[in-house]
Amino acid sequence: MTERAPILPLTPNPLLKRMRRRPIPARARKWLNAEGSLTRRLKAVCDTVHIQILHQRQAALWPLEKKALGRQRHQQGGATHVRTVLQWCGEPDTAFPGIFARSAVLAPQARLSWGSLRGLGNRPLAHLLFVAPGIRRTPLFYQYDPPHAPETRHVLRQWQQQAGAHADRLPQRGIWRRYSVFLHRGAPLIVTEWFAPEVLDWPIDHRKLTPIRRLQPRIQKQQHRRA
Repeated sequence: MTERAPILPLTPNPLLKRMRRRPIPARARKWLNAEGSLTRRLKAVCDTVHIQILHQRQAALWPLEKKALGRQRHQQGGATHVRTVLQWCGEPDTAFPGIFARSAVLAPQARLSWGSLRGLGNRPLAHLLFVAPGIRRTPLFYQYDPPHAPETRHVLRQWQQQAGAHADRLPQRGIWRRYSVFLHRGAPLIVTEWFAPEVLDWPIDHRKLTPIRRLQPRIQKQQHRRA
């Protein structure tokens, strides 16, 4: 029987507590707190969303990811599976990268509990997380990352390299991000999403939300074999 991973409270960085207390526009709060698939909500606004994979490989975990995945401070390295993508909003000739997203899971759990990740390709992660059975999401958290933070500099550098003529539409100082953990068979996967400023100002039209196309994940096949 697979041991269940503890659900850790992903409390915001206390150093940012004062910054996060400042008023947040209601429309921005709706995006940061929105349940379900972010890709689905983007499509309700800009109709077309294209996923560009920046990296899908073993990579060092960031402090928040280590905490969420249960890796202890004394544990150095170790196999991981990190997927970094941009979500381009709009038609090809006018699209801009509105969302920078990163998901991380420990490699043994990626093979055993999250087997469909490697075959996802340029499809949204939502095609797995919100359709496959047995996946549970912990509460969403959001925070403001100041421009001097190492993770902020890392994200902005990669984001700007891909944005081209749209670089002026990206965050110029700090960035709002949200994150949550998904559990499957007790194995945690953390997903973090950073927002371009104008995305947070877009209205959310619930009438235009479309169903998520069903993905036949490897998770289901593994469950069938064990049945």
